[in-house]
Amino acid sequence: MIIRRTALIGVVTASIFVSGAVRQGDDEQDRKNVRLVFEKYLQSVKTADVALASEIWSNGTDLDVVTPFGRFQGWDSIRTNLYVNFLQKTFTERNLQASDVAIHVAGNTAWLTFDWQFTGRFPNGQSITSKGWESHIYQRTPKGWAIVQLHYSVPPPPPPK
Repeated sequence: MIIRRTALIGVVTASIFVSGAVRQGDDEQDRKNVRLVFEKYLQSVKTADVALASEIWSNGTDLDVVTPFGRFQGWDSIRTNLYVNFLQKTFTERNLQASDVAIHVAGNTAWLTFDWQFTGRFPNGQSITSKGWESHIYQRTPKGWAIVQLHYSVPPPPPPK
């Protein structure tokens, strides 16, 4: 009886370790897949490419974006307000660089945070550089990972002297 109980404990313990190892492998692949979607996001901002953006954003109505210049809900609003009116019409050149990227996965949800630096050029030739922080929430869909929420912040202005 003691031998059977010990063998059973050994089998359960081994199963837990093997199951954990398989899950870690899945999490790692999920992080890689989320990173690929994130890289497409960066490219979609640099090029203001609505077609590319439509591949990575959820097309559901639960999609939500919060920026210093407004809150946008649903793909149609994000396409129009973020990609067309902001990125395409405001800038002739755009470059979004990410650093300190952190990706976390929990089942069918993932979140990503990063620091960003944006450089752009206005139609009049004037350039702009800004920095801030951004977070995304991704959801696993039948087509793969998609962005369902984005929030970005910029540093507050310095206090008056």
